[in-house]
Amino acid sequence: MPLICLEGPSAVGKTTTGKALAEQYTAYVVPEVNQLFERPTPEPTYWYFERQVERWALAQEKLETHEVVVLDGDVFQPLWYNWSFNFVDWQPLSVMRDFYRQHLVNQTIGFPDGYILLSTNESELLQRKVNDPTRTRSGFTKNLQVIEPQKRYFQAMNSKIPGLVQVIESTNIEHNIQKINQVLPSFLKLPKHSYSLIIFDLLIEWLYTNRLSST
Repeated sequence: MPLICLEGPSAVGKTTTGKALAEQYTAYVVPEVNQLFERPTPEPTYWYFERQVERWALAQEKLETHEVVVLDGDVFQPLWYNWSFNFVDWQPLSVMRDFYRQHLVNQTIGFPDGYILLSTNESELLQRKVNDPTRTRSGFTKNLQVIEPQKRYFQAMNSKIPGLVQVIESTNIEHNIQKINQVLPSFLKLPKHSYSLIIFDLLIEWLYTNRLSST
């Protein structure tokens, strides 16, 4: 039973695609942190990271009873999101590295069987935001800055384990589901990597050596 992660920019269709997968399969969708938990004020240093650990634990629990489990957003998101802004006003990479690495050692967080990176152009994202009054999408404009850095990060990940990340052009939900159905079996043929320190260390090294020139 595969555990997959849907990623991509805000308004690309991650949540809607996840719901469609849940309807097609006996699937469970693990929502993103901001949908599952209410942020405290002030927010403790490790609060957001710890909620990602809880999401991973929930995903592992649901794998026992569901055909497919979908992470709506990457549990390692703080690494590449904060890198996109050169860690300005965020925890430094060393803090995140130490937190995530220890949890990988303890097998309390890990990599999914595969990533689906949904992609579309910026004008389409803006139009979808306008057409979806059900979500406020706070920080939408800022999040547009993450699109290219996110692509670079997942390209780097795919170079470590080819096939771990599948990029799908998000034209509509039906198209997304069709493409996901085509790639799902390939994820289960990949080398075991859920708790791979080798992959993690390579990604951390990549983040250190590929600092962005400006925010």
